[in-house]
Amino acid sequence: MPWPQITRRDFLNGVALAVPPTLSMAEPENGSGTSGDPIALRTGLQGQTDQVNAVAHAWRDDPGRWQREAAEVDPDIEDLVVVGAGISGLTGAHLFQQHAGRPVRILVLDALDDIGGHARRNEFVSRSGVRLIGYGGSQSLDSPSLFSPAAKQLLSDLGIELTRFKTEFFDKGWAARHGLTQSGLFFGREAWGEDRLVRHGKDDASAAWLARTPLPAAAQSQLAALFDEPRQVLPGLKTAQAVRSALSSMTYRDFLLKAWRADATVVRYFQSETQGYFGVGIDATTALDAWAAGLPGFQGLALGEGPDRRMSPSGRQLMASQDEYIYHFPDGNAGVARALVRSLIPSALPGSGMDALVDATLDRSRLDAADAAVRIRLGATVVGLRHLGPPSQAEFVELRYVDPAGRLRIVRARQVLLACWHRVIARLTDELPRAQVEALNDQVKTPLLYGTVLLNNWRAWQRAGLRGFGVVDGFWGEASLDFPVSMGSQRYAQSPDEPVLLHLSKVVVPGNQAPARVQASQGRAMLMGWDYAHLEGQVRTLLNAALGPFGFEDARDIEAITINRWAHGYAYEYMRPWDRYWPQGPLPCERARQGWGRVAIANADAGAYAYAHSAIDQATRAVQELMPAARLPAWHRIPGPDPQQIGLT
Repeated sequence: MPWPQITRRDFLNGVALAVPPTLSMAEPENGSGTSGDPIALRTGLQGQTDQVNAVAHAWRDDPGRWQREAAEVDPDIEDLVVVGAGISGLTGAHLFQQHAGRPVRILVLDALDDIGGHARRNEFVSRSGVRLIGYGGSQSLDSPSLFSPAAKQLLSDLGIELTRFKTEFFDKGWAARHGLTQSGLFFGREAWGEDRLVRHGKDDASAAWLARTPLPAAAQSQLAALFDEPRQVLPGLKTAQAVRSALSSMTYRDFLLKAWRADATVVRYFQSETQGYFGVGIDATTALDAWAAGLPGFQGLALGEGPDRRMSPSGRQLMASQDEYIYHFPDGNAGVARALVRSLIPSALPGSGMDALVDATLDRSRLDAADAAVRIRLGATVVGLRHLGPPSQAEFVELRYVDPAGRLRIVRARQVLLACWHRVIARLTDELPRAQVEALNDQVKTPLLYGTVLLNNWRAWQRAGLRGFGVVDGFWGEASLDFPVSMGSQRYAQSPDEPVLLHLSKVVVPGNQAPARVQASQGRAMLMGWDYAHLEGQVRTLLNAALGPFGFEDARDIEAITINRWAHGYAYEYMRPWDRYWPQGPLPCERARQGWGRVAIANADAGAYAYAHSAIDQATRAVQELMPAARLPAWHRIPGPDPQQIGLT
């Protein structure tokens, strides 16, 4: 059966709109004598917090303010200004510098307090003195065999050797060696009337473990049939094409209710199963995408093999990829962002090779050095953009931004790369036609929470035989021990008495059968109503209830909690049944990403595809627009894959 898995979807890239509060731990020394990063060491509520949200929203809500207020002009004219220090923006800066053919000055502006955008690094130092590094956002490089030549070349240029994850870094046998071989589902008291953690092995019969759940007998019977019986539940549809067409026009919820005649409890059981891949529950995910994600009920249908054009991009990737899910730095895709910073500003992140990406402490004093060719200015919220003259004739672009001290400033550039969210771009300028503004506003990002918890031991997990568990109709979607990755001085725990990091995730959508964009907006309102105390309480309540019978005590076992809040998380992917133009087009992202004058657009939104390699591909395309193609090597002139082509011949 499909048990909830660690979220495979990345959410990344673009200018963030918040600077987190200063909830800093001390900066103790780790065993190697290297200080931790004071920003990454912050606990409490991180990610997109309230401080600069307030600044950005104030300027958003007064559209003409940036043109009315006086601003101080930065003295230098930049060759390129990049808005957004996420993976796409940093990639764009890297490629522009690499292929400009001359020395250039580049300024990268981002409103967050850290590089990487959604690819955020969380650090902790345990009371025993062990330094642990985790991820607070963009998680892993997913399906690298499907990457474009541009993405593969970039990683190679940065010294990221993907084969080393297989041979050195990722310990695929760790869970089995420590007896963590059970699957787990938690049913909480609030939703199910009691707290119950249900475990089973891979060979246990469905009916046997279902009998241990608090589910009603009728739901248990229906679920057992879904998991085990190859029923033809769509009579009259004999060909794979006909079956796929039918599945592409209904949600998985409707497939369960109408084709299988399942009851409402079965729908509750599966409701959140698709959120980690598609950003919505089964009420807004097609049955065709649910089949791609491995959900049950399709065994008796003639579906054929391979991806289908009507699947969402993530569904196609699931069907097309044969890669193991092991391409993970200890800090997630922050490792890629750090590699880009090291390439752009070597003095800010010393060392070479993948191990140094983990161990080196970012020298923040070097990020915005006045004499450097490339500068990254954090805590800088861009609020306006205009060409100095007609866009088709202007020699310079003027950007206005609020600096960390709250002052409005002006920077002038010969060219601009916008690697921020599409809905931000729509509000930065009055130079765009209405149709493009509407297309930019079409990108409504999915809100998400990532919790990172420092545990001083994992004895309860070993007693339970679990590395992680899913949550059925609860607050959090899942909780799991960190990936068993050892890199640099980071060595994954080998004794249950050693400290370890735990990760929790939640896609914040109401599951009310509304279109996906509507649910994302509703979920954002829910998310912004939760303070840190509420989120911390949800972490402690879940872990005590699920693992208390195995000896877990939050007051004793938890040393620190970081909640990474991403009110604007996943880039929206086109999917049926909501987007009837998918996949034939024209697609809103194609219109939205059109550059104008001396400005190009890059980010995951520009591909409507929420993965790190999409962010890289879109940066490649945007830099191609900014400079003559003759200056780019052949592999860069190959367009990155459009999401509608993934997995197709």
